[in-house]
Amino acid sequence: MNKKTFELGTAVKITTILTVNSPTTCKISIRDSANITKTDEVSMTEDATNIYSYIYQSSVSGVEGEYKIIIDATYGSYTSRAISHFTLIDSVP
Repeated sequence: MNKKTFELGTAVKITTILTVNSPTTCKISIRDSANITKTDEVSMTEDATNIYSYIYQSSVSGVEGEYKIIIDATYGSYTSRAISHFTLIDSVP
């Protein structure tokens, strides 16, 4: 997943492609630049086989900076974790 920059107040679609079929669960957590949890272990939507997504709606009055994405795909008793980032900036006039 490439690091992207978005304006505060926009919806950010986060997509992941898994290399192993049929996880038991696929969940996402998002933390802002102050490490405050914005989304905590929310189930992602299965768009197609091995492709999962989640739409995060940022707030216009949210915190600028780098946001951390944590995706956990669980297969029985095993969990695979991916970490990525995106940046939210104030609207440009």
